[in-house]
Amino acid sequence: MSETFISEPPKTLVLADGFRFMHGQVIAPFELRYETFGELNADKSNAILVCHALSASAHVCGKYTNDSEEKPGWWDGLVGYGKAIDLKKHFVVCVNLPGSPFGTTAPKSVNPATGKPYGSHYPWPTIEDMVESQRIVLDHLGITHLCAIAGGSLGGMQVLMWAALHPTFADSIIAMATGSAVPVTGVAWHILGRKIIETDEHFNNGDYYDEPDDSLRGLQVARMLGHMTYLSAQSLQRKFGRRRRAGTRQFEIDSYFEYQGKKFAALYDANSYIRVQAAMDEMDLEEKFGDLETAFAKWRGKTLIVSFDTDWLFPVTESERVSAAMLSLGVPVQHRMIASPNGHDTFLIDYDLITPMVREFLSSP
Repeated sequence: MSETFISEPPKTLVLADGFRFMHGQVIAPFELRYETFGELNADKSNAILVCHALSASAHVCGKYTNDSEEKPGWWDGLVGYGKAIDLKKHFVVCVNLPGSPFGTTAPKSVNPATGKPYGSHYPWPTIEDMVESQRIVLDHLGITHLCAIAGGSLGGMQVLMWAALHPTFADSIIAMATGSAVPVTGVAWHILGRKIIETDEHFNNGDYYDEPDDSLRGLQVARMLGHMTYLSAQSLQRKFGRRRRAGTRQFEIDSYFEYQGKKFAALYDANSYIRVQAAMDEMDLEEKFGDLETAFAKWRGKTLIVSFDTDWLFPVTESERVSAAMLSLGVPVQHRMIASPNGHDTFLIDYDLITPMVREFLSSP
């Protein structure tokens, strides 16, 4: 599973007339960063859309160079040549979502009208906006139908939104560690994290780009708080327990969170974090459609829902609710619950557990 490959560089689609957000704002011009992997067949019938989560990018798999220090794409354990999503058979597309700081026009991008970053003036994107940006790129590639749409966490929420909004666009979906809405406990953790960012003395309502260092302490601490929801009690005990740093009174868990927070803030952006995370919280298919049965009323594609028993952010019950609604409609849905001590992050870690079911799902009629 450690073998990877050299991938093509990212591509950019420039929308000269701009991108219209669901809440009405338009940014023009607007750039969409995306990546493709594998080869699209002659009739364009082998395409799979992969939707990325909050901290990821369009770089799903592979490396850009032969540098041994370079890390491969975020789902390299699942997507690649000979892997569960097999690039020998499939053409994979991933689009960097609106609001993310990894190539698509984002809050830190320069507004040509002012010569300064959009900052606080950047719209608040929705999951619907993310789906629309993907649809635009697929249209650009001439892809009018997908054999599958796959993703985990926020990516899984996009997958479910695709099934609700465009029920005939794909033959199948794979949604992991996700749900039709973030449960209130997750919303609470998210709100606390956003408040930490917004009360940072350097945040300046989102117009902080003149500061010498964009990595606000508030973003570091918010990420520490958010990271808690990706772990589990078992993994925390196994990795850290109550152990201290050698010769100090600092807990190992404190040192770990400091490291993770600083690493994340050096790469990400505070305005992006609060917006993309808020988009997760805003999505609620029951609220949007009235109930889940109505949301999936026209979806009849093959469906794989994967949950993890130690997931705090999206407990197993969230997957059960989605699966039950689809089953009541006669949708061919499988809900597979995996036991793992790795919590929400299992879909990014335990490839030995998720690979067999994904491979079987994609290869079955």
